[in-house]
Amino acid sequence: MRTFLAVCAVLASTQAFAQAPAAPAPEAMPISKIKPNLYMITGDGGNSELLITDKGALLVDTKLPGEKDYNELMRVIGTVTKQPIKVVIVTHHHVDHAGNVKEFIAAGAQTIGQQNMPKLMEKYFVPKRMTAPLTSPTTLYDKTYEVKLGKEQVKLYYFGPGHTGADTVVLFPKLKTIVFSDLLVADPLPPLFDGGPGGGSLRGTANVIGEALKLQWDTAVPGHGEKPLTRADVVAFKGKLDKLVERVQAAVDAGTPKDQVVKSLKTDDLGWKLEGPFWSTPERLDILYAEFSKK
Repeated sequence: MRTFLAVCAVLASTQAFAQAPAAPAPEAMPISKIKPNLYMITGDGGNSELLITDKGALLVDTKLPGEKDYNELMRVIGTVTKQPIKVVIVTHHHVDHAGNVKEFIAAGAQTIGQQNMPKLMEKYFVPKRMTAPLTSPTTLYDKTYEVKLGKEQVKLYYFGPGHTGADTVVLFPKLKTIVFSDLLVADPLPPLFDGGPGGGSLRGTANVIGEALKLQWDTAVPGHGEKPLTRADVVAFKGKLDKLVERVQAAVDAGTPKDQVVKSLKTDDLGWKLEGPFWSTPERLDILYAEFSKK
């Protein structure tokens, strides 16, 4: 439940939140092997990925913020390796993925993110119940970046605005595995995009996934979901997303009133319900309508 609430909080991040009690204890963080030496850690925010090499470990995304969350993440990592975390990749600036960057910097890890991230963090309202301001990665890149750790090579790509304006797609070439983070989510969650101050775009999300499909991989890790997805799963997600983009554009072109655009969309065949803070708040409707009103 806490993971779902964290997603809701992220996508409502430009709205005000009331002061809340101290953050709850971190939820369980199940860890499972995806490929040799590559693990997926679910729970307590967005998914994280751990690559173990003979020269240290690499972590993608750092869960929700807080001392208890950081300690639990490190405890879970310690169940599969004693190697220190040498490199941390932060896929985007949302609190459920970038919550403990400061702690990893203090521990001596190299932290990496796309260069637009610091400015997006400045505009981002971290819900008070999540505690702690966010810290930007110390190494920033523009379009591509490559990490070499031990015998492993990891490639980072920025294909333009998608879920946010600073999404990093992470490719493990040797293992034929790609990390989409919140550009890709498992059903029944609908596509997630943080437009406006978050720099994201619904149409851009489809474009970024299309670019990532040009790379060589057979396994994909979503930002939220309990298990990896196949290439066929991602192709199917992209197909549904393309249909949604077409329907939003058609509704706007037809002059559908802003507050009726989402309600007018047919989505039962896509398996998505466009409701809740993701799609129905006035601010979110404004952002969506503005994107598709541009000619």
